[in-house]
Amino acid sequence: METGKEVSGTLSVNVAGHEPGEVLTADVQVKSDSGRAPVIHVPVKVVVPRYQAAIDSGAGDGITDTLGDTWQPDRKYTQGSFGYQGTSNVMSTKKAIVGTDDPVLFQNARKGMDEYRFDNVPNGVYTVELDFAEVSGVEPNERVFDVLAEDTKVVSSLDIVRAGGAYTAVKRTVTATVTDGVLNVRFVGTKGKPLVNAIRVTDRPDKA
Repeated sequence: METGKEVSGTLSVNVAGHEPGEVLTADVQVKSDSGRAPVIHVPVKVVVPRYQAAIDSGAGDGITDTLGDTWQPDRKYTQGSFGYQGTSNVMSTKKAIVGTDDPVLFQNARKGMDEYRFDNVPNGVYTVELDFAEVSGVEPNERVFDVLAEDTKVVSSLDIVRAGGAYTAVKRTVTATVTDGVLNVRFVGTKGKPLVNAIRVTDRPDKA
């Protein structure tokens, strides 16, 4: 291998046989011919969540993203399950979405919903990943909204166009603590109707 040459590699983890809620740790050693640091230690943490739900909002079919993760098609909430609540409609575009390796995930959106609700989730700390992209001709300051997770404001006055531009992916990752077995992610518009393109909630026992 040439000195100074960059080399990439892939690390795979198999969690078969481990129970939901386990947090696995390891120390990966990267060896080189460097005299200063012949061995670099990289700590690795793998979480086996007790619960995870990933939704491609506004989409009628599920997709698998570039990382191999599966996103389910959108659905209306039914008791005991998960989905959106409130009067809403679907928006979509065939234009390319920039700022992401998974543009298809951002080409559909649900607009005007009150919330996404997830029933029967284990109490604890959750990561909530929210994906947004403006897929219409909305101008800055025409669509502004807040996002609340478990009644706590986690995204304030989001203007997607101002944050990233039209047809551009805007991502927000927040945390929420569930104490009643139900995770509520609410959308409150101040100007125009809120929208979301994808939402994923993941149990994080390592943050409890």
